[in-house]
Amino acid sequence: MRKRAQYIKIIITISGIAGILLLVIRMLGIFMDFRGEDVVLIAGLVLLGLVFFPLFLIDKRQQDKKINAIIKSYGGRNNRAKEPGTSGQYPRGWGMNDSPFRERRSGLSWGGGNIKAADATRGTRRSFLKR
Repeated sequence: MRKRAQYIKIIITISGIAGILLLVIRMLGIFMDFRGEDVVLIAGLVLLGLVFFPLFLIDKRQQDKKINAIIKSYGGRNNRAKEPGTSGQYPRGWGMNDSPFRERRSGLSWGGGNIKAADATRGTRRSFLKR
């Protein structure tokens, strides 16, 4: 499923760029009098109208469904109160590292700042500050 989505995005990109380039060539053909400028216009409109826009809309709808499913999965959980705790700070919401919209591709956590790759650890965050 994941590879299919990647192929669709590649097709969307290539067809969009090719369609726009064909329309630009058609615009140049008006002034430079190319042969077959009508064919170039039709090919550009077909690429944009029958390939790019439908695939773009399908991909957008799939992304919206995925986001709505993630939001729905968090819907039944108890929300934390937005009142300051004893420390006077508001509870933290989703951050960069725990957002449900972000895929984790590795188990490594980086402390941030000016650290070396050897300081990357699994399961601990910002451990370099404690050293």
